[in-house]
Amino acid sequence: MRVTWKRLLFRVPAVVAVIGIALHLSLAGAVAQTAGGQDNKTAWDSYKNRPSRPSTDQHLTDPVLVGAIDLHAHSDPDSYPRQWDGFDVAKLAKDRGMRGVLLKNHWTETAGLAYLVRRYGTQGIEVFGGLSLDTPVGGVNPQAVRYMADVIGRYGQIVWMPTHDSEHEVRYLKENRAFVSVSRDGKLLPEVLEVLSLIAQNDLTLATGHVTPEEALMILREAKDRGVQRMIVTHPLLGPQSTYMSIDQLAEAASLGAYMEVTAGTVYRDTPARMRAFEAIRKVGPAMTFVSSDSGLTGGPNHPDALAMAAKGLREGGFSERDLNLMFKENPARLIKLPVIPQ
Repeated sequence: MRVTWKRLLFRVPAVVAVIGIALHLSLAGAVAQTAGGQDNKTAWDSYKNRPSRPSTDQHLTDPVLVGAIDLHAHSDPDSYPRQWDGFDVAKLAKDRGMRGVLLKNHWTETAGLAYLVRRYGTQGIEVFGGLSLDTPVGGVNPQAVRYMADVIGRYGQIVWMPTHDSEHEVRYLKENRAFVSVSRDGKLLPEVLEVLSLIAQNDLTLATGHVTPEEALMILREAKDRGVQRMIVTHPLLGPQSTYMSIDQLAEAASLGAYMEVTAGTVYRDTPARMRAFEAIRKVGPAMTFVSSDSGLTGGPNHPDALAMAAKGLREGGFSERDLNLMFKENPARLIKLPVIPQ
């Protein structure tokens, strides 16, 4: 085989040149940019040696956990300390009566992990995966989306635009590391458009990731035009390094058909962010909101504990059981194409 390839090199150099150009063009958008010079620093470096105590299972229960679905469940294997692996997360959720979890990793697809957990782990619970378009998968890389969509079982459901490696987050934090762009001069990049088309063609769910609010709205408008059926604004209340939207921007996103993600810590911690989250939910409406745990870091609460605390916090904010059923059960089910079970 090696001899044949060498002959090809000598006999048809033009073919090699064309292949090289094609590869460069196909990967140009997916290769991450750098903010001020490459030094090989990764987004997970700051987490790897962060001191923390082991997490404690509080064994919290709540009626809303029965039938709940967590669409943002971090787990091992990962590149920095996680308290639980995907098998553990599924068991914890099942033991509290939850209907399903979607395993998330910022750096690799989790459709394969979902398949393994379903086959060899706790039974009687729905387990799904997704893909975050950060630097380890080539950034906004259409091939990565194609692969996740075709992984055995087809349990990959959500595609996130860049998260910790987004240009917005890296520049906001003033870090000198690789990042992934989604727009230039006020226009979405060609690879973003291709990925949005792939999401529509494969009937996947789009999540906006950690881009700017303006970029998120551009992405949502374009996704709607291209036929994407389910869209998520990724935790837009978490802080300025993520997509920190105004209340009016959140209302616009909802008018485009995008569901607002509210992470558990935003509503169970007694901080000013909690009151802003209550205001945002009232403005957008529980019918266009869902609650996720975003749990998984060592030292933090586990996924069902976080959701139980979030439910308590939302009740204290004046939200009804009907509201909670929408945000913990029905809307998450819609977002991953599961039948909605009347409550």
